[in-house]
Amino acid sequence: MKTVSFGKTNVGMKRTHNEDAFYRNDERGLYIVADGMGGHRAGEVASKMAVDSIESHLQGQKHMDDRSLVDAIYVANNNIFKSAAANSRYTGMGTTVVSVLMTDALVSLCHVGDSRAYLLREGRLIQLTEDHTYVNEQFKNGLITEQQMETHAMKNVLTRSLGFSEKLEIASQKLDLHPLDRYILCSDGLTHMVRDEVIAEIASIPDAVHAVSTLIDVANTNGGDDNITVLVIDAVE
Repeated sequence: MKTVSFGKTNVGMKRTHNEDAFYRNDERGLYIVADGMGGHRAGEVASKMAVDSIESHLQGQKHMDDRSLVDAIYVANNNIFKSAAANSRYTGMGTTVVSVLMTDALVSLCHVGDSRAYLLREGRLIQLTEDHTYVNEQFKNGLITEQQMETHAMKNVLTRSLGFSEKLEIASQKLDLHPLDRYILCSDGLTHMVRDEVIAEIASIPDAVHAVSTLIDVANTNGGDDNITVLVIDAVE
């Protein structure tokens, strides 16, 4: 099945530089969003390294499956961890990643951290990923409410990310790709600024360029507290 995509990243209204990175390749069916963190601009180093490592690892593979993407993310984690250990300027750097690999009518989805993937199917928006964050763990354990999550002092604390440890737990799943499906990959600069019901409404705009640009504009209008990256992938018949 053929896919077409459009992606865009924006520094936001509060940051001076962009630590997000993304990659899209319709021919290969590979799509990645990464949101970096760390001092001395190390966040943008980590996110770019994640994207480049995943793309490079998969580039030479003729027969890719769901395991291929998992392996590529392990390689990326190892590269970031070793780079941080070797260079004091990059100590503590890390990044989230959310990525899909589309082969034939199958979607392999992997993620680490709080960058999200959504599926828009027949007008309904479905969040496919679960945030690997401290507040989400607290919510799942019944210790805080969903409303408290939004204002919690530790809402940006990740429980998983690439680069902090040689050991990494990757969340992965396989989905069937249906004609007219739309996948949305994004950093938390979007989801912290725009509610899901608004994302659903804007993401339903047929033109992907218009949808992506409008989502970023709304996030900035609502404060633009972080870098914003949005990548839309459409399955066409």
